[in-house]
Amino acid sequence: MKSIIGRYNRALENVVEARLAFDRLNDAAPLASVKIWEANVQEAEFARADNPAAMDIMQSKIKRGTTLKNITASIRRDDGLSQSAVLDNGDATDWLLQGFLIEDEQSVI
Repeated sequence: MKSIIGRYNRALENVVEARLAFDRLNDAAPLASVKIWEANVQEAEFARADNPAAMDIMQSKIKRGTTLKNITASIRRDDGLSQSAVLDNGDATDWLLQGFLIEDEQSVI
């Protein structure tokens, strides 16, 4: 029960941000696509009592790429494996990772 209450509280905290993101998506999408999405949601809502799987239309179909965490781990692993005669103090790796973090932060803006 505690987990459900925690999730509910987090949902309440994030509702404004989610609504703004949803509105930005709707504003950016072609009107024809928005109308198709709305029709699909209405059909799913109507069918959900008899077929809960109808609500699967709400799940994202976007394939997620490699996460920043996985990229970071891979670079650090590769950096550790590629020890050469020239000692590297890790500055190059840190520089690359800092660039990824900056790029990731810019994509949010």
